[in-house]
Amino acid sequence: MNCWKTISIENDFGKERLWFLSATMMIAYFMFFFVIFRTFVSTATLEDLGILFLLITLIIVIPLHLFLHCLPIWISGKKASFGFRKKQWPYFYFSTKLPLTKQLIIISTSSPVIVITSASIIASIIYPQWVHYIAMMSALNFGLCIYDIVTIKHLMSAPKESFIEEHGDGYHILYYNQTIQ
Repeated sequence: MNCWKTISIENDFGKERLWFLSATMMIAYFMFFFVIFRTFVSTATLEDLGILFLLITLIIVIPLHLFLHCLPIWISGKKASFGFRKKQWPYFYFSTKLPLTKQLIIISTSSPVIVITSASIIASIIYPQWVHYIAMMSALNFGLCIYDIVTIKHLMSAPKESFIEEHGDGYHILYYNQTIQ
């Protein structure tokens, strides 16, 4: 296998630019989500459950986001882990030891944005009185997903039969080129 391409989102965009993009998209997502549900879905009276409830729900989003990255890998029978590191950005990570197929990595990388956004839409319809909390949780998740969305954009250009290997500096796209032998 040959390394077809190396993807390093941090080197391509820069940490500060990704933070800014993430924060901007988080605010825009919250405003869009909240306005759509308050205008077109329900005008139910909002219930205030307090700042402690808000903080707990926002803190829960991060491990849930990481868990949803690992879930498709675990379902496929492979090993994956997630956690927090202080010295390397991004600080929250999910990791695998072996190269995985392009399709599995794309599913794994996109699962938090798909699952949490879908669950947020359903929850906002069922519990319209908590749409402000749901919108904040979903917006935080979407902000975390900006890094994932940029990664998926790069992975989509990889050959269909490629394998993706994670390294400290990003992802290596491995491809078996039969014409080189």
